Amino acid sequence: MVSMKIYVVEDDVISLDDILITISNLDHNCIGNSADPFEALEQIERLMPDVVLMDIHLNGKQQGIQLARKIKTTLNIPIIFTSSEIAKPIISEAADISPIAYIIKPVEEKDLRSALILAEKNTSKLNEEVQSKDTDLFIKVRNKLERVAINDILFAYTDTKNYCTIITEDDKKFTVRNSIVGLKQLLKHGQFIQTHRSYIINWTKVSAFYEGTQSIEIKEHSIPLGRTYKEAVYKRLRIL
Repeated sequence: MVSMKIYVVEDDVISLDDILITISNLDHNCIGNSADPFEALEQIERLMPDVVLMDIHLNGKQQGIQLARKIKTTLNIPIIFTSSEIAKPIISEAADISPIAYIIKPVEEKDLRSALILAEKNTSKLNEEVQSKDTDLFIKVRNKLERVAINDILFAYTDTKNYCTIITEDDKKFTVRNSIVGLKQLLKHGQFIQTHRSYIINWTKVSAFYEGTQSIEIKEHSIPLGRTYKEAVYKRLRIL
């Protein structure tokens, strides 16, 4: 079993410590945790873990299911619920989002191991499905659907909260109704990475990186590099 990147949403300190120890014992990597739904969503969007361990009760409210539903809908990241909640209506509501597993606290190592194996299989299957799909997409332009090769996309940026502009090799611009995070998830190709809260780029199209201005050059375009995304970008740079 490969090492997985795991994000934990948990508001109980003792439960969190136990889960973190268990994750470490299973040779996986916890890349972040939070008890706050808004902070958790922002970090999950940025870090893109392989799986999210989600408590249902956060700060005395049943916010975990709502947050999990949003993560599954916008990011399609597998969810494993970890909860002391055994009421059938709550478990039924949690089941509606098709989680990988529902583990009753305290989290046992054997239960988490089994759930993570299922999560890994689920992720592998999704990746295979993505790789087997066509390399094109269709974008609605007035009354027609125009074919665009995914590899021809240079970058995309946010216009407003719900709209993005896609720039292609032949300098065409397409406006689509989607968030920048949603668009990145839709593309599902490893060459697309986020460099700024408002930008995603096709890494294979990068021609230069300017350390002084913290910007990326793609053809004649200058793309900003945000502080939050700097570490991920530097990891991709093979500097001599």
